[in-house]
Amino acid sequence: MKVLLVSERSAGHVYPALAIGEKIKESNLIDAKIVFFTSSRFFKKYIKNKGYSVLGLTFQFRNIFVEFFCRFIESIYILIKVFPDIVIGFGGRDSLFLVLFARMLGRKTYIYEPNAEMGRANKFLSLFVKNILRGIPSSDQKKKYRIIGIPLGKNIVKKEKERLREKFNFNQKPIILCFGGSQGSRFINDSFLNFIGRHNNNSYQIAHITGAKDYSKAVDFYRKIKNNKVVKDFYQDMPNFYNLADVILSRAGALTLAEISFYNIPAILIPHPQAFGHQKTNANYLKDRGAAVIFEQNSFDFKKFELCLSKLIQNNSARKNIKNNLKKIKIGIKYEDFSFNFIS
Repeated sequence: MKVLLVSERSAGHVYPALAIGEKIKESNLIDAKIVFFTSSRFFKKYIKNKGYSVLGLTFQFRNIFVEFFCRFIESIYILIKVFPDIVIGFGGRDSLFLVLFARMLGRKTYIYEPNAEMGRANKFLSLFVKNILRGIPSSDQKKKYRIIGIPLGKNIVKKEKERLREKFNFNQKPIILCFGGSQGSRFINDSFLNFIGRHNNNSYQIAHITGAKDYSKAVDFYRKIKNNKVVKDFYQDMPNFYNLADVILSRAGALTLAEISFYNIPAILIPHPQAFGHQKTNANYLKDRGAAVIFEQNSFDFKKFELCLSKLIQNNSARKNIKNNLKKIKIGIKYEDFSFNFIS
C-alpha cells in the first residue's frame, strides 16, 4: 500500500503530516510505503533525514498563476510516478491538484484540517472528498467530519521543571515564553519588548524566540535588562521552554494551540491578521471556553495588553483559572495516544 502525504510549506501543515506518517510507519496493521510532498526546501531536508521519500518543487516566488500551472503539471507527474492507494492532504494550495486528481482517479482521499475554520484549499476539496479529518471541532459539524485532534510530535513530552530551571539558570519566579511562529513576528516582538522596557524588574523571567530578523535588535535590547532571560532566534527543542513556561505570548496557529493545551499553559494570543481569519477562529475557540486571552493586532490596545500580562505574571489564581479551563479542552493528542484508524 502506498500512502502520499501532501503538505504545504509551513510547520502547521508539515508536523501533523509527519506525526501521521510516523504512526502509519509504526503500525502493524498496514504494510505501507509512505511518500511525502512538500514545497518547503527546509522541510524537505528535515523529512528526508527521517528516512522518507520526498517530492515537490520549491519556488523562490509566490505567483499564484505560475504556481497553479506548475502544480497542475507536477501533480499529474507525481500521481503517475507514485500511483498511491491513499492520499491525505494537509491544506494549502500546493496540495490542491494532488488531492483533487487522486480523487478523480478513484484513489482513497482524505483531507486533514487542523484549524477551527477550514482553509480555502480544504474548503474547495471538501466538496469532492468523502473523508474530512478535523483537528479543532467546528461549529459547522457535518456527517463526513471526523474529529481526530491535532497529533503532536514524538518530542512533545512533559519534563521535570526543576532540572530545566537549573539548565537555563532560572529561579522560581514566573517565566514568560514569547514567540511568533517559525519566522517570528515583529509585532509580537515589539509589543513584548515595549512591555519589558516599562516593567524592567526581577518579578519575572524571560524565554524569547525572536525569529532571525529581529534577533540582533532583541539581543541589544536585553543587554540593558536585568531579568533572567534566554533569547534565541530559533530553538528546535521547544518542549524545554513549554515545560518551563508559566505564561505564553504567541500567535494562534492550530499546532501552537495544540501544544499550549497539552502543556496546560495560560496564553495571551495575538492571531495573525493575514491568515484568512483561521488564527482568530482558533483563538476564539479557547477564549470562548475561558482558556486563553486574545488581543487582535489590528485593534491592539497596549495598555490593556500591559495590564493583562502583568496580571498573569503576578496573580497565580488568574493563571490557575485558565489552566483549569484548558484541562477540559483536548486539542493536542499525545503521540502515543493518537489513533490513525481512520485508514481502512
